[in-house]
Amino acid sequence: MPRARRRRYGFIAVATTITALFAVIFVAASGANLSGSPFEGNDGNLIVNTAGNQDWDNAPNLVVGQDLPTGTSDNSFGQGTKENDSNVTVVTGSIPNSKADLGRFAVANQKVGTDTFLYLAWTRENASGTVNFDFEINQAAQPNLGTPGAKTLNRQNGDLLINYAFNGGSPSNVTISRAIWNNGAWGPLQALPAGVAEGSTNGAPISENLGGLAAVNRPVGQFGEAAINMTAAGLFPPGACTHFGSAYVKSRSSTAFNSEIKDFSGPVAVNIQNCGGIIIRKVTVPSPDPTSTSFGYTTNGGLSPSSFTLVNGGSQSYLNQQQGQYSVAENDPGPNFVLSSIDCSASSTGNGSSATPSVATLSVALDLKAGDTLDCTFTNTLQQGAIKVLKSSIKGQALAGAVFSIAGQSVTTGADGTACVDHLNFGSYNVQETAAPAGYSRDDTSVHSVSVNSVATCADISAAQALPFTDTPLTDVEIKVDSQAVGGTQSSVDCDNDALDAALAEHVDSKATNQSPQTIHCTIVIDP
Repeated sequence: MPRARRRRYGFIAVATTITALFAVIFVAASGANLSGSPFEGNDGNLIVNTAGNQDWDNAPNLVVGQDLPTGTSDNSFGQGTKENDSNVTVVTGSIPNSKADLGRFAVANQKVGTDTFLYLAWTRENASGTVNFDFEINQAAQPNLGTPGAKTLNRQNGDLLINYAFNGGSPSNVTISRAIWNNGAWGPLQALPAGVAEGSTNGAPISENLGGLAAVNRPVGQFGEAAINMTAAGLFPPGACTHFGSAYVKSRSSTAFNSEIKDFSGPVAVNIQNCGGIIIRKVTVPSPDPTSTSFGYTTNGGLSPSSFTLVNGGSQSYLNQQQGQYSVAENDPGPNFVLSSIDCSASSTGNGSSATPSVATLSVALDLKAGDTLDCTFTNTLQQGAIKVLKSSIKGQALAGAVFSIAGQSVTTGADGTACVDHLNFGSYNVQETAAPAGYSRDDTSVHSVSVNSVATCADISAAQALPFTDTPLTDVEIKVDSQAVGGTQSSVDCDNDALDAALAEHVDSKATNQSPQTIHCTIVIDP
């Protein structure tokens, strides 16, 4: 008994071009692409036949799922599950080796102009008979269907069911139909007309490697693809935002819609939408913002709200926005702030969106495409300055050890005579020398109001630019009388500095401490 080929249950998301690992063995004749789409969705192969086009080897926003291996380990919906059933049971080993046995599937999408296009592909493990596969495309994520047991499908009004029916004969004998979930049941299955949807199976053997998975040789009738203009089909109506985030595929036992569901593959996460998003963020330097400033913004292009405010660390999101041109401007950089940058590098622009920031105009121009998110951060730097003082003696030398109060902070001069406080917001601050170095007196004890109005740090201000203060050196003066004959004389001192005037007995002196530089004249009388 041949051994079943092993495959993994899971999916591969491909954001950019996927290079085919194996060449196609035969190429089916290609027809015209669906109007407005560059995707070759009706040629029954995976490769680009016309330069500049797209196919599954370079499909946009590609996601690929793979079914469990054929045999007893494969799973399916059991207990007679029908399409309208949301409470289902997953079982294993119930898939016959027939046309209902799925292999891989792929979902891709893009927006071209104002139209959103959806591309679908499937493979099966047996080529006998007709094909009746349903792609369920949901807005919300589905439960894990990879394990057996009871499951509740997560369906919302507006979810899609895309039916792919191949009735045999010509590879292009394909009918694409759609149904919409509404209030607990699928609506009527309606065929999509030519020009809105197209599809084909492979009319010749191909080597299939969807998403870069290991190549598998697929005989005629084991691969199928479809392209759908979701806008023209009314599934993405103009002026309304629609988003789908999950997809899986399943097979039915017959063409009857209420027939039993057989095999399934997936679900996988997808991102199919006709709208995009805009996020504006605010950052300040320093952070956290010591001023708790609120910054105002206005918008153009129809964003709502049209104006908003942000503080440091805040953001404003405009999700589910129609493709189009927008702009966001900062009204005012805030008191003592300057707009230093507008950074939109966090944006996702895979579908061609762009952001053009201009610090000179405080604004950013946004060209939003469906499926993208433009994420821009406005950074404002607080304008801060510094106050530096220079302490020197009236004789000119720098003085260390002088204590100053600068903007409420106590600082002491170093060996170069300077002391400094920075990170000061623009404004006026008090500066005062509160203590002179030992041996000096303060020449200025007053409180000075100093204005900070230029950006600077302590390192930016030289000693020559510092606010100058001087101190005066002090001298102790002493006149001493020491009679050589004990008790022999009495003396007196009369000076123009009265602090030194005294009558001096033996071994008694006259002192005047902490004298500033001056000239003192004294008359000393020694009692004869």
